[in-house]
This record gives sequence, structure tokens and C-alpha cells, in this order.
Amino acid sequence: MSMGLGPQQAHDALTAARFSITIDGYEIASFSELSGITTEVEPVDYLSSSDKEIIFKKLPGKAKPPTVVLKRGKGSGMELWGWHQTVLAGNIAAARKSCSLVMYNFDGQPVARYYLSNAWPSKLEVGALKAGNSEVLMETVTLVCEHIQRVTP
Repeated sequence: MSMGLGPQQAHDALTAARFSITIDGYEIASFSELSGITTEVEPVDYLSSSDKEIIFKKLPGKAKPPTVVLKRGKGSGMELWGWHQTVLAGNIAAARKSCSLVMYNFDGQPVARYYLSNAWPSKLEVGALKAGNSEVLMETVTLVCEHIQRVTP
């Protein structure tokens, strides 16, 4: 009996053919690889004692800012570079942008979406390449944000 889950069952692993960053409804960059989305809370030590025993625990401490690392073949678009230059110029108020990371399947349909609040590109790296080689020049961007939330595609 069908439960109405459609072709992608709830327990199926997601696959993606393309990733994009969208700001104010405009796709500023498309990527071929998502290296990772990282959210982390640093554990802190907690020590308590009573007459009978000493209790040592790890408790959640400070949350680190979430990061997203994306890779693509370097194209001619200047949007990412311009965004990163705003950070390098020290204009962080203008550089902080809320955006969406959208993952698309091979049919071009969105399969996952993350909302990044007050994101900015902390690192932009263009890979090494020898002249005359047929390899693709790769660009890697690391986005840092205040909060990341998984939302419906």
C-alpha cells in the first residue's frame, strides 16, 4: 500500500547533481561539489562532587558558527569574488547576506534546501593549475553564517 511518499522514500539517501547559492531570489553561483556543512558545539568540562563521589561530565558549551564549503569549476562570473572583496575591505555589515543553499537532483528539481542567516565568504581559494593542461581550474568557497536551518525544498 502506498503511503504517498512519492518516488523518493523518506528513508532514501539524497543525491544531488548541482548546488546553488541564492540571495534575494537570484542565483549568484552554482557548484558541482558540496564538501560539507559543519555545525558544532564545543563540549565543556563539568565537575561536581558530593560526600560520596566526584562526578565528571561533558556538557554542551559554546556553539561555533556554522560553515559550508562548496567547490566548482572556475567560471567567468564575478559575484563570489565581489562578495569576498567586500569582506576583505572590512565592510562586514554589507557582506553579511542571508541566502539559501539549494541541492538539485539530476532532473533539476530541488531535493534539499538550507537557509543561512547572515552568511559571508570567509575563504575563497582558486586551485593550482599548469598552463597547457586540460584540467579544470577549481574554485572553493567557505561560507560562515550565524545560523543554518534545514527547510523544505
